[in-house]
Amino acid sequence: MAAKEKYAEPTYLECGFGELEYKVIKPDICCRCGTCEAFCPRIEHVENKPALVNYDPLCGLCFTYCPRTFLDMGAMESKLFGRTRKENEALGIYSKAVSAKAANASGKAQDGGVATALLVEALRSGIIDCAIVTDKDGEWRTVTRRATSADEIVSAAGTKYTINNSVLAVKDALDKGFKKIGFVGTPCQIQGLRKVKLLDEPYQFGQDKIALLVGLFCMENFDYDLLMKGLVKGKFGLEAKDVARFEIKKGMFRVIDKTGKAHEVKIEETDEFTFPGCGPCFDFSSELADVSVGSVGSADGWSTVLTRTKAGEELYSAAIAAGAVQEKTVSEKGLALAGRLAAGKVKRFVEKSAEMNVSGIIR
Repeated sequence: MAAKEKYAEPTYLECGFGELEYKVIKPDICCRCGTCEAFCPRIEHVENKPALVNYDPLCGLCFTYCPRTFLDMGAMESKLFGRTRKENEALGIYSKAVSAKAANASGKAQDGGVATALLVEALRSGIIDCAIVTDKDGEWRTVTRRATSADEIVSAAGTKYTINNSVLAVKDALDKGFKKIGFVGTPCQIQGLRKVKLLDEPYQFGQDKIALLVGLFCMENFDYDLLMKGLVKGKFGLEAKDVARFEIKKGMFRVIDKTGKAHEVKIEETDEFTFPGCGPCFDFSSELADVSVGSVGSADGWSTVLTRTKAGEELYSAAIAAGAVQEKTVSEKGLALAGRLAAGKVKRFVEKSAEMNVSGIIR
């Protein structure tokens, strides 16, 4: 694990978009989460990256909320949980760990379908009034949607393995007047939104309307063109439209085509197709989410669930009480496996940080 160091967090008045571009976007460590685009009207998504389209008065919000500029996990844990993680908490701070599955998982759901079930329950019970979910088109290009019904949430179920600036859709929800926004996404996206919620600012711009963060387990993600052209087409001879689903199981990256045939390679053989901005990331289990969900550590058809905050605990309890989710004990062996993967990601982060000259992100 990376040694902690004393790091002076920059103030938002010190750095504008120019610094963000110089330190994050041009060096290719941007994770394309969409946080800067969501909370600054002067930044838009141009040629698949954040771009300044209007004068920058050096307000610095984009630099402040980017998860790749500075990320002091100790400070954020103290604000969110009232303490910092212990040395043996490889998956971060959580109050409960279980294996769970949705009582009525759709055919599109990945593994246990728990993330979908939790969002549906949050909407049903009034915890949120909309959910930001990531869907796909017919060729597996990711599309972020604002869901306001259970059917819309369920229709977006299933893991998509390519980068998308999903946080940008939070801006749409705010513009439409939603007051309790739920979000499901990867660790970097959760980091950006948690920074928005935790960092002290002199004014409100919608951060109080982000009501729920459901985080996903993630080792790394993929570049769409590299994945589809290099692996799906280049190695397996498939077109994107021929793919029924992707999955990672037992160290293998698997592509299941629409005839049901599985094509697979060892996960380490997919490195050339991964998104460069995933390198400087240590977070496997979405440690800053309200509740985290992933397949690692549980049996096929089940999800590992970590409740972290009071909001996460209350939502999960409501889902159990409503019969939307059923649970069983997660094995120590399963949690140990997830912990090893988390530790492996931290190790990779330390190596990549030195290689990519990343500073300010401390574990």
